[in-house]
Parts: sequence; C-alpha cells; structure tokens
Amino acid sequence: MNPVILVTFAGRQQRMEILTQYIRKALEAGIIDEWHIWDFTRSAEDRAWVTKEFGPVRFMGPNASYQHKGSVSRLSSFRTTAKIQSDLHIAIVPNDKTSDAYELVIGGWNNTHSALRRITEADLTSFSRDTHPLIWTRSTPGVLSPGLANHVVLNLDETGVPTLHVNGVMVGTWPDIQLPGGASIMVRGGWGSDLELCDVQSPVRRYVGNENESTPYWQAYSYYTKRLSAFTDAVFLKCDDDVVYLDLDNLSKFIAFRRDNPHYFIVSANVVNNGVCAYWQQEAGSLPATLGQFERPPGGFGGSLWQSAERATRLHDYFLGKTEKSLPLPSPVIDWHERQSINFIAWLGKDLVHMALPKCDDEYALTVDLPNYLNRPTAIYSDFTVSHLSFGPQENGLALERLIDGYDALMRTNLAAA
Repeated sequence: MNPVILVTFAGRQQRMEILTQYIRKALEAGIIDEWHIWDFTRSAEDRAWVTKEFGPVRFMGPNASYQHKGSVSRLSSFRTTAKIQSDLHIAIVPNDKTSDAYELVIGGWNNTHSALRRITEADLTSFSRDTHPLIWTRSTPGVLSPGLANHVVLNLDETGVPTLHVNGVMVGTWPDIQLPGGASIMVRGGWGSDLELCDVQSPVRRYVGNENESTPYWQAYSYYTKRLSAFTDAVFLKCDDDVVYLDLDNLSKFIAFRRDNPHYFIVSANVVNNGVCAYWQQEAGSLPATLGQFERPPGGFGGSLWQSAERATRLHDYFLGKTEKSLPLPSPVIDWHERQSINFIAWLGKDLVHMALPKCDDEYALTVDLPNYLNRPTAIYSDFTVSHLSFGPQENGLALERLIDGYDALMRTNLAAA
C-alpha cells in the first residue's frame, strides 16, 4: 500500500475551518488516506477546538498535558497499547465527582518503580506534584519495554476496586480505592518520554507537540524519520492551517505527479498568495498588471507581496472574482532552485531518510539546504491550485473577515457541486 498522508501544523480555528471541510471531502473520496493534525496551538481556545474537532490522540510529546483516552467501569476495562520508554502517566477521574482523582505512574524513576498518588482535576494541566505525596509505590524493574507496544489493562472488580496489569503482569491492586461509578481515563508521557498510543488507527488523528515551543515543527519531522520503515512507501502532503481554497478536482493529479517524479525533493502546489508563485503567475499572464508588479523574491524569500496586506487583499479579491479558479504558470512544471514558501508541498516517504531536522527553519531546510546537499531540484506544479490566506507581515491590515467569508462561500459552493 502507498498511503497518502496529509500533515497539518494546527491550528487557528477561524482560519482552519474552511480547510477542514475540503480535507474531509478528500478523505471521503479516497484521495487522502490519513490526516495527521499536529497540535502546535498557541491559545487555550484553539487547543480546545483542535481537541474537540480532530480524532483521537496518537502521539504526545513529553511535555504535553493530559489527553482523554477512554473510560473504565465494573463492566468494561480500560485497555490501550503504548510505546514509551518510561513514565507512563494514567489519570483516573471518578465519574461521580465525590472523590479525588488518582494518578498512576508506570515505569517512573528511569523505568524502575511504579507509584500512585491522589490529585485534583486541576492538577491535570500541571506537572508539579510537590504537594501530592505518594500513597503507594513498588519496585517494577523494566515494567515498560521500549521495543514494543506495551499492553496496559485497568479493570474494576464488582465493588469498583482497580487493578492494573502491564504486559500480562499485575502491577498493583488498591482495595482502599473504590470507583463504583467508573472513571474517565487520561494519559500522558513525561520526564523526557514521548508517548505513542498504538491502538489509535483513525484516519484523522492528533499528534500533540510540546506546548509553548517557539519553533516546534521539528517534532513532527523527528516523529516520521524515527519511523522510516512504516512510512517509506507513503506520499506526504503538508499544508498550512490557513489554506482556504483547494482544487479537489486536480489533487489526485498533483499526488500522481509527485509519486512519478522522484528526482524532485519537494513539489509545491501553485499557490495564491505566495511570492514565488505570484512571480511566475504574472510571467504567464495569469495576473494582470493592474494588480501591481509581483517581482521575483530575492533568493525566493520575502518580497513586496509577503510584506503587504493591501497587495494580498487585492490578489485574493482577484482570485475570488475569477470564474476559473486557476492561475496557470508559464509551463506545467517550474523547476526551482531557490527558497520557496511551503504552504502546500509534497514529498516522498522514502526521502524521510534525509529529513531528521533539528530545531531550525524547516522551510529553508526543505527548499534550500537539503536540495543543495542532495543535488535535487524542487518544483512548482501548475495544474493544482490552492489559496493561502496570509503571512505574518500581512496580518495587520488584511481584510480578514471579508476574505474568510468569501472563501467560505466558495468552499460551500464547490463541495455542494462535488
């Protein structure tokens, strides 16, 4: 199987809701197989929306807060399979709300001990436990195996007493705790340990990065490169969360071109509001001179469009007013050897062998450093058009609400006709 996996670094609700409708349609049509939502949100409101809107959590960075995973009752045990080196944390939150919550630490202290403590629900957003002493601990050397998906089972007996098994071994049972009404279960990693929940196979799934990192995107590339064997046959798409138009009719052609032309390292869509694409669109006569001159950005970066809310607004208005939603380039494919914005790009899974990026400018790495090192060009594909709402310097002064309303109406018209 050669799955098509879309990766999106999320997410701003106001900007991402339009994209969500396009991608769900692409999933429904079988054009895309999986959508991986990387939660790199910067506000509590956006984080709550991403958590509610997009599937179960598959992966959590070591500093990610607790995420809901399931429930346990006297009739139904809680089961999961987890890849983690140490410090698997499980929060047990009673449904009746009349007693404290509990936190199980499995394989803490460098995978040597397991422990239990009482906590409050407010503690679920914090890593500090200074005021919560352990109420149980025992030596559990090697309880978690880093080489497999560890089987974790928490069950309640007829009185609600919990018992925990890991990889077929009973870790503990706690007669002093009774949960007759069952409990909600939350999980996280911690203390340097990523957590991957291997039983999550939903086509739309969340990957929760460490919060409040200024350049968090390396976490996604690290995840995929460490799992090269699982993804080597895939075609990866990556799009910004503020892509507000997507030519679904030609998305399959774009994917096929990417698969059939492995000599390119990165292939970009033909993007509205992208400095390099705008230069070539105007060279081809697709953008009239009345919109102003769209110069070739120096070295492929920055330029007058990137800096100007007014120019971006005029360009979006022109595109929204066109009957044909395309801006052809001078040729079907533009070979490119400079930097370009990575608003919607594609790469081959086998090229993950080169993509173990550190904390860095991922755009420069993917479009300049790596292509130069590998002596492989990048490309822009003319026949697949997407529209990118804004760059940071364009934010102040952009006709944001009006443009989002226009693209929302376009999306609804397109999807109703699809």
